[in-house]
Amino acid sequence: MIIERFVVPPIDNNTYLIIDDTLNQAAIIDPSLGSEVILNKIKEIDVNVTHLLNTHGHPDHTCDNSIIKEVTGSKFMIHKLDAYFLLENQFAKNRSLAKVDEFFIEDGIIKIGKIEVKVIYTPGHSEGSCCFYIPREKILFSGDTLFEGSFGRVDLLGCDPNKMFESLTKLSKLPKDVKVYPGHGYPTTIGNESWINNQDLLKSMINR
Repeated sequence: MIIERFVVPPIDNNTYLIIDDTLNQAAIIDPSLGSEVILNKIKEIDVNVTHLLNTHGHPDHTCDNSIIKEVTGSKFMIHKLDAYFLLENQFAKNRSLAKVDEFFIEDGIIKIGKIEVKVIYTPGHSEGSCCFYIPREKILFSGDTLFEGSFGRVDLLGCDPNKMFESLTKLSKLPKDVKVYPGHGYPTTIGNESWINNQDLLKSMINR
């Protein structure tokens, strides 16, 4: 398995290309405005992108969905509760909307070649926020739910501080050596984010 990380506009978003190098299949997570660099990389390594996955529907993460889907023919997936965000994207004006092919199922498994990706439903930053967990590799793509030393905003449309608390508590149960690839910032591990195990601290941070 290979992971390519791209830091792209508009807000230094992390876009990920995950590749099963045994079957030459791949998925793109949250393209943001990174279609040019992503598509150049795909062409360079000649990989077949089968899936386009959004951790959530906020426009900074979904800007280039339609470009990626059109060029790659990949299956586009998002949680149904965040699909309404796709109707208007201020970062991707005058572009066609990417049609959703399939909605995520909580605890569902998405196969990227031989890679099995588990969908973990983690509302809080948005109604339909999800994380993508690869148990065999101990890797988590956390979107804007969990960052290094912090978490996604809970004061926007669709946010819910109580659900964020529940979602971070859920993630705290993962093995400590799980490597976390967030939607912004640098990778971390569940063990390094020990604050999510402290419920009093977590509540105080969320309710600031």
